[in-house]
Amino acid sequence: MMWKRRDQPDSGGVKVGDLTGPHLSTRFGVGAADLGTMVEAPNGDIVAVFGDTYREPRAGSADWRSPVILVGERDSAGRVQWKHAGGPDPDYARQLWPYIHDSPPWRNGGFSTVIPSDILRVGDDLYLHVMVIKGFPTVQWTEIWRSEDNGVTWGHMGPDATFAADLHHGLAQSWAWDFNPDDGWVYVISTAFQSGSGMILRAVRPSDIGNRDAYFGWGFRDGTWAWGNEPTVITPDGELWRETTFRRLSDGGRVGWVLGGYCISDRGLSYRVLDSPLDDVQRRTKATPITQAGDWSNEDHPSGVVAQAYGGYIVPGSRLDVPNGIGLSVSQWNTTTHWPYRVMQFATTLSSPGTASTDAVLAQRLPHWVAALDAGSADPSVTQEVSDARAALERLRSALDSGTGRP
Repeated sequence: MMWKRRDQPDSGGVKVGDLTGPHLSTRFGVGAADLGTMVEAPNGDIVAVFGDTYREPRAGSADWRSPVILVGERDSAGRVQWKHAGGPDPDYARQLWPYIHDSPPWRNGGFSTVIPSDILRVGDDLYLHVMVIKGFPTVQWTEIWRSEDNGVTWGHMGPDATFAADLHHGLAQSWAWDFNPDDGWVYVISTAFQSGSGMILRAVRPSDIGNRDAYFGWGFRDGTWAWGNEPTVITPDGELWRETTFRRLSDGGRVGWVLGGYCISDRGLSYRVLDSPLDDVQRRTKATPITQAGDWSNEDHPSGVVAQAYGGYIVPGSRLDVPNGIGLSVSQWNTTTHWPYRVMQFATTLSSPGTASTDAVLAQRLPHWVAALDAGSADPSVTQEVSDARAALERLRSALDSGTGRP
């Protein structure tokens, strides 16, 4: 059966330009890098945190570092331009803290790398959540660092700011977070980095960011959602996410929360706009402005078709309801040739929160239901049940295509 993606608004991505690579970041020792999650610092600069970084424009070249920081600002056209490096040396993006990049048989007492999840600003402080990796993509633990000087120096927040890799069944590995000044809470969205997963939601007071026991889960139990429960996946069944972004965007009196990033099951970068962190994610329309090219020869960056794309973080200064008002930091890695291995800036349009119709929600979930049927079709004991379910889904598809919404 062929399923139409009816949930997607017309919000394709368009490339603004590269953010890292030759003539852009090599003067700071950043020839090849990925990720690039960003936040506006207290002094108004844009602080961007990158993952595995190398001196030359090729992944695996000399001087492996992670995480590193570049500091910049948006020009009149909205493109991010770098001014200097973060960390101790403004002329060279040095690793933010020392550790050994080790590899099997692990004789040097280190681990593979430290990958940044997301950077958060609360008041005059910046907080960086990172994943300690030993044998990619295996997460050993995660931890939080803080900067009180716009990202120049960083200090670990202590033993209580470390989190086990299997916390909440492994769904608290890769974070995206933002502060809500309306209620004074920091909201944390997280996923399983090792395999991709649905998203869970937690919240913490800013004063308790460094206390792992002070995080409250948002979970469904005894027929209702409530804080203090074990976190329950908030995204639809079948959606697999890895790197994510979660940003509160305010333009005058209107506030929207953009939630999205690399959706493995969509084969692209997808986003929803929520009314609040507690909004019903499953009732919001999802857009996929960046889709994966089948191979490198099929790339079409002006149309948002990108080979081996991931990441997809919101660029500070993004605005809802403005044509191409949303900036995206998009990673790309040719894992065969190891170049491109870079971060690019794309733009897309996202609208203020609007409830998806029941038809749109059903259409969004149909491909996942079909995949579940395909996975169970090999069991001869459920052959008739699978056949009946396929027929029901076919009737539902026909009804959605005809616009009635009734099977």
